[in-house]
Amino acid sequence: MNRTDFFETLHHGLRSLPEDERASIIKDLDEHIAVSLENGISEADAIALLGDPTDIIDQYVQEAVAVPKRVQQPIIQKSMPQPEPPQVQVKTKTDKPANKQISPFKIVLIAGMCFIILMLLLDALD
Repeated sequence: MNRTDFFETLHHGLRSLPEDERASIIKDLDEHIAVSLENGISEADAIALLGDPTDIIDQYVQEAVAVPKRVQQPIIQKSMPQPEPPQVQVKTKTDKPANKQISPFKIVLIAGMCFIILMLLLDALD
């Protein structure tokens, strides 16, 4: 998959998110690819390190799903029966394994941050 196809897939899959959030995600991923290219990694390998775009889309879209807030009870209560809070049904995917794995995107993100910190420390020592 090339860079254009990768970002078109992401842009289409993240269309349910606000424009500024979608642009931020795409900008971050583009920066990761640029850093990889500067470090001698090919474009295809840099994209492969980020992971499958559908997994990235699922990760961001699932995080954007709002969880209903708990209803705060009034401080002074009369002895009136309280209505039952609405039941929320959460859909879960059964085709994914139950154990959590770190995505390649997060690994590349952490490695990039470590690299930047190391470069800053080395620069400070000079």
